[in-house]
Amino acid sequence: MKRASLIIALALIGLIPLWQGVFAAAQDVTGIWRSQVVTAFGMCYGETILMPKGRFSKTFRCGEMFTKDVGTYTVGEGYIHFNIQDHEPKVWKGKRMTWPNSETVFIEFVGPDRIICNDRITGGRWEATRVR
Repeated sequence: MKRASLIIALALIGLIPLWQGVFAAAQDVTGIWRSQVVTAFGMCYGETILMPKGRFSKTFRCGEMFTKDVGTYTVGEGYIHFNIQDHEPKVWKGKRMTWPNSETVFIEFVGPDRIICNDRITGGRWEATRVR
């Protein structure tokens, strides 16, 4: 159970830097988005790079766990959808890691370089800041 909670928390935090509210389709989401979140595992840090032409890279660090996702993304009105094509680690502490093939984060712009992210499945909510 604790391992499953960690994977969910890591997935949520890795998404943090990618949210863009109700006007997401009209706003440019490209850039480097950073976030941090307090979890049951301590403070966790995420960085999402949204590149032009729909490619992304996400990293998330929580304690000694460090994850990375890469793939493509699409932006809609109030959400970002990620198609995950590869992830790391494949094995952690001797156990095979599994990842979802896709995930959607609901976003709301609260400034030109600040978004509130919401995961409606887990109820997770966090803020991300565009640093570049």
